[in-house]
Amino acid sequence: MYAKNIHYTEENFENIQCNYNGKAEYSNGYIILSSNTSIKHNKIISRLNYKLMTFFDKSKCDVYTESIEVIFRNNEEVYKYKPDVFVMCEKAHRQGESFISSPKIIFEVISKSTASHDYITKLDVYQRFGVLEYNLVEQEGYIVQYSLIDNQYKITNVFKNNDKYTSTVFKDLNISLEDIF
Repeated sequence: MYAKNIHYTEENFENIQCNYNGKAEYSNGYIILSSNTSIKHNKIISRLNYKLMTFFDKSKCDVYTESIEVIFRNNEEVYKYKPDVFVMCEKAHRQGESFISSPKIIFEVISKSTASHDYITKLDVYQRFGVLEYNLVEQEGYIVQYSLIDNQYKITNVFKNNDKYTSTVFKDLNISLEDIF
């Protein structure tokens, strides 16, 4: 996943990312490299993307997938992540082709190679930078939903089996898990 005790600059990262055939993310001095995803992983992303795009059609929000970067930056740290599926709304700020404001909702489809990064590091970063809802999508067929309540993530739901995912940010957003898995 990444080499410990080696810190990279953002410039180092940009050079590596240009030549890497996979997903590369920058995590405050560390580089996380992921190989191309599995067919199952890709299908889940595609289905989520389709359902979200249908819901947000003609609204002030748009849906993006893992090819678009979101930069989380403050005075001491910088993270450049490519969430699997995320929602940005009308007042989102950009720097070139990257977003520099936090998404409203993020879905990360969990892979064995990046599970701890998604469950620990990204959860912490997304919480601190104000992502309102973070959903960890397990390929076995369930979603763990974290919602930002008083600047702290709380598990607000675990969707499984024949449940319908319901957003805590957009109350009318419901997706049957059968349509995702």
